[in-house]
Amino acid sequence: MTFLPIVERELRVRARLKSTYHFRLIGAVIAIVVVGFLLVVSGAVGSPVTMGTKMFDVLASTAYVFCLFEGARNTADCLSEEKRAGTLGLLFLTDLRGYDVVLGKFMAASLNSFYGLLAIFPPLAIPLMLGGVTAGEFWRLVLTLICTLFFSLTAGMFVSALSRHERKAWGATAALVLGFTLMLPLLGITLAWITNTPAGGASKTVRWLISPMSSMTGLFAAQYSAAPHLYWLSLLLTNTLSGCFLATASFVLPGSWQDAPPRRRNSWLRKLREEPSRGDEAGRQIARRQLLDTNPIVWLADSGEHQKFYLWLLVTLAGGAGLIGWIAGGGSQRVGLVIFVCAEALHFALAVWVASQASHMFPDARDSGALELLLATPLGTGEIVEGHFQALRRLFFGPVAALVAMEAILILSQVALLAGVSPSGGFLLLAGLGLCLVTAVMDLYAVAYFGLWMGLRSRKSSQALTKTVAYALLIPMLASLCCVFVWPILGVVKNLIFINYGQERLRRRFREVVAERFSSVAEEMLIPPPAVAAPGQLPPVMNKT
Repeated sequence: MTFLPIVERELRVRARLKSTYHFRLIGAVIAIVVVGFLLVVSGAVGSPVTMGTKMFDVLASTAYVFCLFEGARNTADCLSEEKRAGTLGLLFLTDLRGYDVVLGKFMAASLNSFYGLLAIFPPLAIPLMLGGVTAGEFWRLVLTLICTLFFSLTAGMFVSALSRHERKAWGATAALVLGFTLMLPLLGITLAWITNTPAGGASKTVRWLISPMSSMTGLFAAQYSAAPHLYWLSLLLTNTLSGCFLATASFVLPGSWQDAPPRRRNSWLRKLREEPSRGDEAGRQIARRQLLDTNPIVWLADSGEHQKFYLWLLVTLAGGAGLIGWIAGGGSQRVGLVIFVCAEALHFALAVWVASQASHMFPDARDSGALELLLATPLGTGEIVEGHFQALRRLFFGPVAALVAMEAILILSQVALLAGVSPSGGFLLLAGLGLCLVTAVMDLYAVAYFGLWMGLRSRKSSQALTKTVAYALLIPMLASLCCVFVWPILGVVKNLIFINYGQERLRRRFREVVAERFSSVAEEMLIPPPAVAAPGQLPPVMNKT
């Protein structure tokens, strides 16, 4: 038997696909365009050394974010998808081992990502020629990006080997990657900043954590020259953790593909979630029946009762932590800035949550056959789309409104403290923070409508979620780095564009897109009618002879 046969097969298949070459080409073109844009924008900075340093920082951060999420995007559902399709068990009827399947899927999912990473390395070397960046920094960045991509890929494989449902696999992978990458380092930095710990101590705390962020913060010349062993230790720990993810996935996969009988877990979180609803079960059933009579689309799409509990839990913990932190800090500007950054991160997480829910609505209905049945009802396109949007609103409106109310209290309190010192400063702060809050709320509407459209157009809900987050959130966020001070105004305009685009596309092309997958089948089933000769003429075949 050939060693690692699935790996060999996947490499042969990927080498023949046009998408392999297209992805590499697109990655190189995007990198060249970004570098060219930064060269034009940074031309007014001054010396080439300063321009090269700033460009290197921006490119390194962008490439790092790409590696962090590209791997998780490709591997989070690769094994769980096979479980749902029932094809994974067929592989284990042969003499294949768990590592054969895991490494085969790993190579298939990581090849395009690795090619795309290789394609952006030459543009990353342009700041090296401008000056201000050493060759050691460049090669350490290359090594860090490769290790970060490996970490992201293996984290997705680990979660996918344990999961069966797509959305749970995506959520667990995102939580695992962000937990190791951001949460622990941010916790160390925040504690060091609030307690006025020296910068050296804070940076040392971050680097000693088992996190890809440790090597990223330690690759630059100043930090590396101070403690080079910390950089190499962080790489070693990150790769060791990645290897453990891959080995664990290979070990647990052969025993995790069977359909296990459902078990009722008696965890404290489940009891806390179900306890309030036990006494009101009859009332909830009545409300559901009334909802069915009022709007059947909302009744059909409203399936997020368990998510509402987690939303309220997240908002309660975040709002309480923000209020306690602001009171404990005495309303200082340092604490206020930390709360603002955490609030922006929380709003981004909520926007991704809304995008995920919106991107899965139409694909789930299409897979179950409910979407085609809806078109056979007297309901119009506008009622179907608006019903799904109302289901999203029922799920997220209460928690988001409570969060906005708590943030408004914090904003007004901070403005009141500043107004006593500088009235004009308090007015500017109120206008800026208020506009940021409006932009954050509009982000939810934008990703809701655009996510519904992407879910309708895409074959997989994972593709719809990726496009929604990239187009409506990440790309505008990266573009805002060039115009930070006017970003809230541009954010409002951006959200209006995405809301209008999603609404118009759903209104105009809903039925056309839903019927597209049946058109090809119908065309194949159509048989042309036999040719009939006119009176006094021979049949067409005899005429040709």
